[in-house]
Amino acid sequence: MNLTALKQDFEASFGRLPDAIYFAPGRVNLIGEHIDYNGGRVMPAAIHQGTYFGIGKNESSRICIDSMTFGEKRTFEFEDLVSARRQGHWSDYTLGMAQRLLAGVRNPVGFDLLVASDLPQNSGLSSSASFCVGFGFALIDQLDLAFDRIQLARVARAVENDFVGVSCGIMDQFAVAMGKADHCIVLDCESLEWELIQMNLAGYEIVIANSMVERKLSDSNYNLRRSECKQALEILKMDYPVEQLCELSVGQVEASLPLHRFDVLRKRARHVSSENNRVSESVSALKAGALEEFGALMNASHASLRDDFEVSCPELDFLVETAVSIPGVLGSRMTGAGFGGCTVSLVKSSEVPRFAEHLSRAYTAHAAIKAEIYAVTPADGVKRVA
Repeated sequence: MNLTALKQDFEASFGRLPDAIYFAPGRVNLIGEHIDYNGGRVMPAAIHQGTYFGIGKNESSRICIDSMTFGEKRTFEFEDLVSARRQGHWSDYTLGMAQRLLAGVRNPVGFDLLVASDLPQNSGLSSSASFCVGFGFALIDQLDLAFDRIQLARVARAVENDFVGVSCGIMDQFAVAMGKADHCIVLDCESLEWELIQMNLAGYEIVIANSMVERKLSDSNYNLRRSECKQALEILKMDYPVEQLCELSVGQVEASLPLHRFDVLRKRARHVSSENNRVSESVSALKAGALEEFGALMNASHASLRDDFEVSCPELDFLVETAVSIPGVLGSRMTGAGFGGCTVSLVKSSEVPRFAEHLSRAYTAHAAIKAEIYAVTPADGVKRVA
């Protein structure tokens, strides 16, 4: 995004230039889906697309926000933060973050905020976490608040859980806050132990295909899947002294006789256990430079998400099935919570243009929808850029 243009837009909206500009990346999860809230390990990477925040202090006791993404302005007074409640509007993320970060701050300085994004909304690339973490980081930096990056990620997750109403894990917020260029993150979502893995792709690229099928987590079956995992765990506790589904192997899940009475719950638990194991195998594959093995694990992940966790959709399945049939593709899977959104594929660099043309043409013929297809680069986490 052109920062000069962003400054000009800020000036047009607020009559002056911003004091600073911040950037919060989106994220792509390479493997490890729907296990962040089940105590497992995930493998996300921050990406070079994301959300930009132009900010400037004003002399009021209010926050004035102009969203270029949604084409509207919102203003709220600091004194109203304590009693603020969810409105079912994009500004809920702003209200929730400000409410938590400014609790106990006496007479905070007001400011104007311009938000712009080149990240597709509701696509599974974590636009909401990008918004929350980026807005929070700008607040912390401008007002010199005492929050580190991991604390920021925790607050952003709490806002999505308790204010917005999405029962997500911490993976998205953590990746947006802690990402590093040319690396992915391996994160234990229970202990928050984490490791950066060098992305040595050796002539391959990460390519996103946006199905253009929007999904809204608070309106989808996301919360139902989380509830099903909780139910499965309670049944499995009859056989095993565990606290999280990811503590169990697939063999243990399959051996649980009480769980066999509930086929849907058994499939949900089987996905969680197998996917957590695939993350461990993926860490070893990437460290060894075994990209074909990693691609095979991506394919297996999608099959599990489609068949056992049932969070894919016909459009995503078509994109994955078509992608893996194209020369130069090592693996493909849906990424994000599912029910729409994006796929991620590992594609030979020299074949990316041909891959994009072939996949786009086939998808349009199949679904009468034009997909957005683009390569992404692992990027740094949230930061000040001007």
